[in-house]
Amino acid sequence: MNVFEINDAAAILGLHLEGPFINKEKRGAHLSEYLMDGFPEGIKSFENVFGTDLRNVRIVTIAPELPNSMEVIKWLTNLGIKVSLGHSEASLACSLEAIRAGATGITHLFNAMKAFHHRDPGLLGVLASNEKNRVFYGFIADGVHSDPVALRIAHQVHPTGLMLITDAVSAMGLPDGEHQLGDSKLTVKGHRAVITGTQTLAGSVISLDSCVRRMKQFTCCEAHTALNCATLHPSQFLGISDQMGSLVYNSIADFILLDDDLNIKATYIKGKKVWQSV
Repeated sequence: MNVFEINDAAAILGLHLEGPFINKEKRGAHLSEYLMDGFPEGIKSFENVFGTDLRNVRIVTIAPELPNSMEVIKWLTNLGIKVSLGHSEASLACSLEAIRAGATGITHLFNAMKAFHHRDPGLLGVLASNEKNRVFYGFIADGVHSDPVALRIAHQVHPTGLMLITDAVSAMGLPDGEHQLGDSKLTVKGHRAVITGTQTLAGSVISLDSCVRRMKQFTCCEAHTALNCATLHPSQFLGISDQMGSLVYNSIADFILLDDDLNIKATYIKGKKVWQSV
């Protein structure tokens, strides 16, 4: 079904393939036995995993330091699929090469990537490079994955590229305790979700509207600035800002009503009210 034909419910715009072409050293909660060491056969290595029908794929996360990544990045870009760099130990030079090959995103900035170093800033350095205006980056603004100061720094360096994301897992909305995440056990306490028995973060349990409120709180920005990071910027990254992410003429009338504290009061899909707070 075409997602733009759904009239009364939330719709998935497409798939984000986050793995298995990521660096095992920065795998986060991904199980290492499922990860690939690169693309030994180039494009065919990708097709061996995902097949040749990629019509529903919107985003692919790749660690650009993996062998033959640049060939695959160029190919995916030519197919109209957005490439995001992440779960990576890439140098700044490698990261910039990937961007010139067509990558336009960074997956959950600061998390599962090489730490900043003044002699090689790594993937983080892209935000202050000459290529930054071509790049959007996701940020998990739950106050757990990154300190609020990290959000302030990123926003000040490249405000128009910031996309608020949840990275939420299936335990979101469930009580604290132990839950299942694929083949792994997940322990949730408050706003923190970790692989059971470790301190490894395994996604979040925060909602997107909470991320918007926290961004406004953490950065002291205006409400419309925080809202753009959850609406306009993601739609620009996906190349659908003429249809979604803003209230421009002839766009799809998907919108929410908020109170002064940015709490959701009502949800509209294609101009039809589908939810209202009590």
